[in-house]
Amino acid sequence: MKTTLKTTYSKTFGHSRDEAEDPWAGRAKKLEKEKPAKKAAAPAKRDEEDPPWLKTISSLATEKGREKEGLFLAEGERVVLEIAGHHRDLVQGIYVDEGFDNEELREKIKEARLRIHALTPPQMKQASSVVSCPGIFAVCRLASEKPNYDTARIITLVDGIQDPGNLGSIFRNATGFGICGIILGRGTVDPFNPKVVRGSSGCFLRTPFETGIDLKERFSLLRQKGFCIVATSPHAKKSITELTPRQAKKVAILIGNEGSGTNKQVSELADEWVKIPMENTLESLNVAVAHGILCYQIAQMRG
Repeated sequence: MKTTLKTTYSKTFGHSRDEAEDPWAGRAKKLEKEKPAKKAAAPAKRDEEDPPWLKTISSLATEKGREKEGLFLAEGERVVLEIAGHHRDLVQGIYVDEGFDNEELREKIKEARLRIHALTPPQMKQASSVVSCPGIFAVCRLASEKPNYDTARIITLVDGIQDPGNLGSIFRNATGFGICGIILGRGTVDPFNPKVVRGSSGCFLRTPFETGIDLKERFSLLRQKGFCIVATSPHAKKSITELTPRQAKKVAILIGNEGSGTNKQVSELADEWVKIPMENTLESLNVAVAHGILCYQIAQMRG
């Protein structure tokens, strides 16, 4: 079941998705009838360089703004292509710098029946969440699909990861290795953070996930569904490939904070502890790298 936080698009941007020819068309319909636009998507009007809807888009760089508007930013060519190709129903609008010249991407967006709106360079800079503006972004509705714990075979439990780039990479691992769901514990960075979205190359929505979860409470449900909860430690005696066939049938991998690791009160409740074999001279691995290795090992076990 997909859960969606809805927003009133016309109230936010001053125009409806179906009626507007461009994001600056929130003027009286009378004017539109008197002088219809020559093109489907007109360029930004120079007398409207700082419209209210632009401030709304700018606010999506913050968690408070995303919660208020029920929207998030997807920035960059690869990210927009991913979102438009797999989640076009969530796209409210696609915005490009007026000099954007990737005709191949334009055609793919057109094939997805999504409208492109042109922004002036100053508007694009104001709307973007990054210093080096990528020249294209999509405004999308917040949505997530919950994992199906009955059919899932591999779940990732995330405890307090703060770096959005790491969480984005974890979502990419999940997509690449067929992880069935991700449970984001309390204190974990917002999955709709623009840096998470970019770090995942936009594919974070392909994996069902839940956020703001009390992991200790969720352990009970996972065990009821037959999952073996696995935590990592350099002091563990075995690797994840040494789990018994029964344990490996349904696995929940627990990964923790970049600096402090998994909360002890959470990790001590794990069913098994495993290690990643590596040279003793290295103290630890990046959390996203470690997660990728574990996902690969489980994928190999399953053939």
